[in-house]
Amino acid sequence: MALSMANRIVLALSGVFFTAHSHAQMAGPGLPPSTAVVLTGFAVNKPIQLQDVDDIAQGFPREVARRLAQSTSWQIRTAPHLLSFDWQQDVPANKLLNQMGATYASRYVVAGEIRNAGTKIDTNLFGLTQKKTRAIEIELRIYDAQSGNLLARQDFSKTVAGDVAIGREHVFGGAAFNSTQYGKLIGEVADQVASLVSTTIAAQH
Repeated sequence: MALSMANRIVLALSGVFFTAHSHAQMAGPGLPPSTAVVLTGFAVNKPIQLQDVDDIAQGFPREVARRLAQSTSWQIRTAPHLLSFDWQQDVPANKLLNQMGATYASRYVVAGEIRNAGTKIDTNLFGLTQKKTRAIEIELRIYDAQSGNLLARQDFSKTVAGDVAIGREHVFGGAAFNSTQYGKLIGEVADQVASLVSTTIAAQH
């Protein structure tokens, strides 16, 4: 028997707050829940493409959260749970979003998917030289946890050429990670995502 959409959503609501950055979790403790945001783990469409990257599913939203904590006065939280769209980007049920918002005392829920991180190799006519390019493609969705409304959906896509490997020994978002060409590219996308989240939520107030 096929699982229902609710059962397919990997969300173990435990009532326990999770944060990778205590300063983000505690930012603006006096603010009402209407200004709070929780970023869920991001789905990874093709894990085999990211064997050289340290835990992008948690690392990417964590980096977005860090940027938001530095640039806004909202409460920013991260959740280890995956708000999965079953790879089909189905909209989660309102009840699920209500539960997520209540568990993390947050008005807004940010979720997304790493759709593509593949490497392309082009050779010249005689096969003497090669050029490597690597993409990062991310879909982002921002929800109002109270109403269940989808406030924004946007795709982000960038590519870089050259030495496009990172290495799992480099902590996601760390200095060594950010010194690589691909790490810098991911950081640029995180900047864009944080900007969209900030603009979208600010427009609600």
